[in-house]
Amino acid sequence: MEEHSMELLAIIGPITTAWKDKIEHCRPDLEVVVYPSTKEFVKNPNPGVTILAAGGGLPTAKLIPLLPRLRWIQTWSAGIDGLIESVPDHITVTTMKGLGEKAVAEHAIALLLSLTRIRPNSPTQERSRQIPLETLDGKTHLIIGYGHIGQRIGVLSQAFGMKVMGVRNHPEPNQFHLSDLPQLLPLADVITLAAPLTPSTYHIIDAKSLSKVSSHTILINIARAELVDQQALWEALVTHRLGGAGLDVTTPEPLPEGHPLLGLDSVVVTPHVAGNFPNYFDRALALLMKNLINDFQGHALENTVHLSDGY
Repeated sequence: MEEHSMELLAIIGPITTAWKDKIEHCRPDLEVVVYPSTKEFVKNPNPGVTILAAGGGLPTAKLIPLLPRLRWIQTWSAGIDGLIESVPDHITVTTMKGLGEKAVAEHAIALLLSLTRIRPNSPTQERSRQIPLETLDGKTHLIIGYGHIGQRIGVLSQAFGMKVMGVRNHPEPNQFHLSDLPQLLPLADVITLAAPLTPSTYHIIDAKSLSKVSSHTILINIARAELVDQQALWEALVTHRLGGAGLDVTTPEPLPEGHPLLGLDSVVVTPHVAGNFPNYFDRALALLMKNLINDFQGHALENTVHLSDGY
């Protein structure tokens, strides 16, 4: 039987003693050390760490030279922006892709319904009565980023009677490529962003793309704030070239009190909570443990990222 050298796993996050013990005993060559926060880990990184489980805000460009044995990073989220340019090819990166897809998709639809049926930012009840409400049936939903989350949003949209157009970098039959966006944008009643942040998706919604949409179109962003040129978005909203926006991600986060976007009737903002649901971290730890076992047994890891593609 092949011998394994000892692995040192650093977990950054609110892990219980029970979970620590469970993970440490999932394979015989594993030692686990827990850090309550990224700040604590950065203050005193252990050069013996071979596997790192961490969330966002990890200064990898600074840390990786201090971790000569590091071979694998497991993120707590589906996105890896911030890691793309700073993680060398010899380090494997895995994500929690798919873990929160139902919650994120439901949140996207909730933002959409808030804008079409509720209008929570209307300052008075009388004013809200003057704003025409919409139904989703028969509307066209353009979903940019048609992976796990995008497809789930598509399923929910179809349940409301919407026509769905899915866009992705590597389209399958009946899907579209990013290069098709100039032709698709004018057809969309709703545009939802569910794409990863990569060089090709940075500011994919900018002044040029917004000039192609209808004045009634609603934009939903549950992905990354940098997919949208926020100044161009603001200008489109205040000049009524865009019907509304539902944003779970913004620049900065959170938006400061008094920010112009927060005062618009046509905008709904939530504080980057689309992926939140009860027991998320327990499920994330379970997936980490599954990948640790896969790694020990020489099997492929789930949700391995192709850093060159950015997802």
